[in-house]
Amino acid sequence: MIKTIAIYPHPVNEEYRKKVQRKIKLASIYGFDEVFTTIHLPEISLEEQLEAFEFISRLAKEVNLEVTVDIGGYFFDDILENEGILNKLKNIDFDFVRLDYGSDINKTRKLYSLLSFRGIVINASIYNEEEITKEIELLKAIDEKIEIRACHNFYPQPDTGIDETFARNQDQHFKERGIPVYYCIPTYSNSRGPLHEGLCTVEKHRYQSITSVLSDLYINYDLSVFMMADEWLSEEEFKEVEHTLKVLQEPLDDIVTIEVELFENTSDVEKNIVLKNHQFRFDSSFDFLRSQTTREMAEFASVVPKNNTIALNPGMITIDNELYKRYSGELKVVFTSKKANEKINVVGMILNPDDIIRLRRFREGYLYKFVERDS
Repeated sequence: MIKTIAIYPHPVNEEYRKKVQRKIKLASIYGFDEVFTTIHLPEISLEEQLEAFEFISRLAKEVNLEVTVDIGGYFFDDILENEGILNKLKNIDFDFVRLDYGSDINKTRKLYSLLSFRGIVINASIYNEEEITKEIELLKAIDEKIEIRACHNFYPQPDTGIDETFARNQDQHFKERGIPVYYCIPTYSNSRGPLHEGLCTVEKHRYQSITSVLSDLYINYDLSVFMMADEWLSEEEFKEVEHTLKVLQEPLDDIVTIEVELFENTSDVEKNIVLKNHQFRFDSSFDFLRSQTTREMAEFASVVPKNNTIALNPGMITIDNELYKRYSGELKVVFTSKKANEKINVVGMILNPDDIIRLRRFREGYLYKFVERDS
């Protein structure tokens, strides 16, 4: 798996140098592989961006990180037509160019002939299947050895990110051709301005925790490359990435024990439903994990009175009550916060946050044994 951080150009002053140094050091400590940057921001000059790019690349290469630079817009023409800019780029060590708007195959061919880089990252969000095939053929015609990757856009403005169906369809087109696809994961300790709404690829990931987004991408999207797209990640966020991947990749027993806390007002009927082995429905959603075990029980009319119908938060255990008619008695685990629902009783909590990650791995075929914490 390729793990990437993003560092965006700013005027290179002492404060910026310290921030870049710190972020690259943390990326190296926590096992990241690559730094992504850009040289086509409209808010600062190309000369300032090149200075930042050179500084970022030099520090990245000192700790053996790959470097990808995003190029597009009118800057593409400036680079190709200005010998001074080309000479500056020739002295910067980088590995990949991500092609953004304003590029075409002729410009790409010329850039590749003038500069020494290993591969091309194409936009994963804007091509249909026929265009993907054509783009790959054109790039390979430049040089069969060009390494090709694809990177989804990130979407700073709320409600503009792509939906999961579209994302998966795009992924399929690239993965069938052996091309890895980057997703962008938002963070919020120092989210990038000017909107500070998180740089996500998939809209449903906006405002979600790193653990939630990374778990969803790893389990449901066959993730092989990702980018922490926001600026100036805290060390705690680096630690969260490292820990989440560790839990996602750890070997599990066939029956996974999940320790729970049941609330004081939980009835004996509800306790009996919770404290057993659960197999979860393969078609469970991103919001709720549905117990197949209790769904089968509910078909025999398990009547659960209405009780403790409070707001739902991640990690809560719920049981549908009698107001849900024949679904009464069905157990769920909550992954996404929801408003209170008078048809849903909240009966307890998953105690270990890591167990929520383990529960997300339900499609791997595990049974989950819910046990009550010892007093």
